[in-house]
Amino acid sequence: MDYIRTIRQVNFAKLWSAQILSQVAQYLLNFALIILVYDLTAGSKFGSFSVSLVVLSFSIPSILFAPAAGTYVDYWDRKKVLFYANLTRTVLALLYIVSLDNLFVILLLTFLTSTVTQFFVPAEASTIPKVVDKKHLLTANSLFVFTLYTSFVVGYSASGPVVKLLGQEGPFIATALMFGLATILAAWLPPQPREKTAEKLPRPQVLSQIKHNWEIIRSNKDRYYAVMQMAVTQGMVFILITLAPALSLALLKVPLTEASHFIVVPVGLGMISGVILINYLSKRLSKLTVIQACLIAGSFTLIMIGLTGQLYRTVNGDPLATTGGITIIIAVLMFILGVVNSMVSASAQTLVQETTSDENRGKVFGSLNMIVNIAATIPVFVVGLLADLISVTKVLVVLGVLLLVYAILLFWRYGFFARVVNKIQRPTKI
Repeated sequence: MDYIRTIRQVNFAKLWSAQILSQVAQYLLNFALIILVYDLTAGSKFGSFSVSLVVLSFSIPSILFAPAAGTYVDYWDRKKVLFYANLTRTVLALLYIVSLDNLFVILLLTFLTSTVTQFFVPAEASTIPKVVDKKHLLTANSLFVFTLYTSFVVGYSASGPVVKLLGQEGPFIATALMFGLATILAAWLPPQPREKTAEKLPRPQVLSQIKHNWEIIRSNKDRYYAVMQMAVTQGMVFILITLAPALSLALLKVPLTEASHFIVVPVGLGMISGVILINYLSKRLSKLTVIQACLIAGSFTLIMIGLTGQLYRTVNGDPLATTGGITIIIAVLMFILGVVNSMVSASAQTLVQETTSDENRGKVFGSLNMIVNIAATIPVFVVGLLADLISVTKVLVVLGVLLLVYAILLFWRYGFFARVVNKIQRPTKI
């Protein structure tokens, strides 16, 4: 009933509908770009490296602009930010249509789209408390989180079929329409004027603020640990996105447009399942224990994905291209990775919240996304190139082994503490 009452609040319904459209559009766009760039550069034997450049175009703006964007948004009318951000993304989506054969322009448009998104995200999050009653705030945030994961599934699963049915232009036309509708919904929101009284926008001291926030993060052992694990899991997501086209060809022998339902969609469904499962496990296990167990499970899963092709040939004796069982195996493994990712993310984020005082929480989370993206961006550039030079399956095996070693070292250091932390002390807030 709380969900129904929340959705019935008109202004929240507008904002939530705009979020649904924007999120689906963004994921549809992201996956369409991955397919487009891989197909555009496959003949050069550097398809995975080119995809890594696309992923970098997504992530670099969050590193460069996210901290400052959040500060500036507090000084602007957030309704206008939402409106102009969606309007700009609509125009950029249309520009893709006339640039489908130009890799440089595609990367530039992707960079610009991601830059605009850095302003949209904090404006959207800050608007939620203004359009919903305080007693329904938790429910509203839950709806937004659920929409985030569901949009991932919908956007990524729809992209391949849309490309097959309508051609390369199809996803970009659909994206432009959804961003356009989100623009109209944003225009119908009530004004969200700034609350601060300063006449001039502050000049963000980005470097000093980042240093200060990093010192806060490191001042608590559990918080620092949680942030590092969020960086690791986010890096795995970026890596899998980068390698998805090559992986579909290497294991399933079909383009990603045909294999997306077995490679990408299970990850999204796993993320949703992980969100549900963590609520059950959190009552029985400490958050650190969940994180450690998931890291070990994720490492074995990556190794199995890399070895699946050869193992299936050996056991079954059939040519890889003619086997249907491998499709099921890959889908299950991808689902497990999705579960692991969301459980680590949810546990780590909650641990950061619990170990951070209210006066420092904004500072910590203001730089958290940037820190995570920096750590996740570096390996993307490398694995894309390695996948082209050696093989995507070998890269996954190596990554899985490295993650396993990392998880074992963490378990050795934090294992006992993780098992007893919830029994001996409450988290210290700093």
